[in-house]
Amino acid sequence: MRIVSAEEMKEIDRRTAAEHGIPSIQLMERAGRALADAAGSAEAVVVFAGPGNNGGDGLTAARLLIEEGKDVHVFLAAEPESLKGDAREQYHLLSQKSDQIHHPGSPAFRHAEQAAGEADVVLDALLGTGARGEPEGAILHLVQAAGGAAHIIAADIPTGVDCDTGIAPGAHVMADETVVFGLPKRFLFQNDGLEASGAWQIADIGHPDELLEEFGDAAVLTLLDALPGLPLRGKRDNKRTSGVVLVVAGSTNYPGALALTCRGALRAGAGLVFAASTSEGLAGVRAQLPECPLLPLPDEHGMVNESAADLVAERAAEADVLVIGPGLGRSEGVRRFLNRLFELAHQLPTGGDAGGASGEGALRRYVLDADALFHLPSLKHRPPGVAVLTPHEGEAGRLLGVDYAKVSQDRFGAVREVASRYDAVCLLKGAYSLIAAPGSDVMVNTTGNPLLASGGTGDVLSGIVGTLFAVRGSAFLAACAGAMWHGQAADDIYEEESVGIGWTASEVADALPSTLARLRERLFEVIMRGENDGEDDDVWDEGDYQSLS
Repeated sequence: MRIVSAEEMKEIDRRTAAEHGIPSIQLMERAGRALADAAGSAEAVVVFAGPGNNGGDGLTAARLLIEEGKDVHVFLAAEPESLKGDAREQYHLLSQKSDQIHHPGSPAFRHAEQAAGEADVVLDALLGTGARGEPEGAILHLVQAAGGAAHIIAADIPTGVDCDTGIAPGAHVMADETVVFGLPKRFLFQNDGLEASGAWQIADIGHPDELLEEFGDAAVLTLLDALPGLPLRGKRDNKRTSGVVLVVAGSTNYPGALALTCRGALRAGAGLVFAASTSEGLAGVRAQLPECPLLPLPDEHGMVNESAADLVAERAAEADVLVIGPGLGRSEGVRRFLNRLFELAHQLPTGGDAGGASGEGALRRYVLDADALFHLPSLKHRPPGVAVLTPHEGEAGRLLGVDYAKVSQDRFGAVREVASRYDAVCLLKGAYSLIAAPGSDVMVNTTGNPLLASGGTGDVLSGIVGTLFAVRGSAFLAACAGAMWHGQAADDIYEEESVGIGWTASEVADALPSTLARLRERLFEVIMRGENDGEDDDVWDEGDYQSLS
């Protein structure tokens, strides 16, 4: 499912009418129907409607709810004679059925807050996706009145939130639900819009499929998108053909980082995981993960030093992917180690001479996280081959040489810029992780919850991505599938336990196999019902599914 800007959605609406003969008022009727349906069993409904088409959607919903016998009060943030086009038509239809339409000139308008507080549901249809700036006047009055509502459903977008940036420059509605028309927009995934939207759903209001597929440079990641990146094992596979991952992580200050990354890789199905670190970093692996062969590295003040690069390069010949960074440290010695390692990698011939089960070798395939990302901008030598970078917003800011806040304000632009500048796949972590490769669409992962807001979960994700990169060979698919799987494991824990606090990164890693089983079940249901999560039937390979099962 594509993700579009406000201007792109406006063009879709225009072409729906101009090229496909579907009148705009028909779209408004369907939008109103979706809003009315979202109100569910609510008996007392208050509609806050603005002067534009978004207000027209709310007026339509009000009429439909009245026809269902609901008690509906409408507060219109404009005088009726100022309405135009479809919104004006919907007002006339509604006025034939209700005398409970209150506008700024009517005495009851000042009681909007009381009405909102007494209603079962308030529908926010004040400003749509084309609005910019802070709400003012009567609209501001109704935004403030909505604050006392028990349950708010926003029409397409919460009033006061910018559609493209998700930033609310002033007062805005905090919706419990948002019914988004046609296609998702960027505000759902960043800044104030992320929380102001509450739970959101996409309503099909009748746009032609070909238009919905034509626009946008980002898309929601689906299970079928991620399927080719999930692990497979055939009957003849062994530990060497099931993905060999070399993890370089940990230090005196962060001795658990190596164990967490290795645990993520093992639980994601790696056939063999080599653990490389200082003596203190290896201690946790030695105690917790006897499955991992150990590679002791020379250290300097508890962190790896430059001489460790030769040892890592030698062992990398036995691996498919090299995961570097969690807890490694930010010392000058670590910086020299990374620079030397990548220098050695550049000296190797291409075409598989570096060894590894894949034929390419781990010095051509990287997952860089945490402290490896901290040092990356200052390195003389960058990793050759293909790399996945997994920054959070602060790390992305350092990679781009900008403040954290600038990344946060435009996460879509930031993930693209990191991918382009470093010629790598970028997995920008956070609520709704974003994945991009140079020149690709941005994929938005919708799995995950605040359970992941704890130390070490990013280390686990690095291990997962490393394994999927080793097994499936595609950095982009590994990042997409890894983000979805990791987030779904947290979602499964939350669904079972109904609490997102107190769970550890290790427990998320340990949930991965059972989550994979649930993903298989979901995939089977999609196929058996003939559904495809909004994607074309040919996006999945039946042979892959049989192997996965």
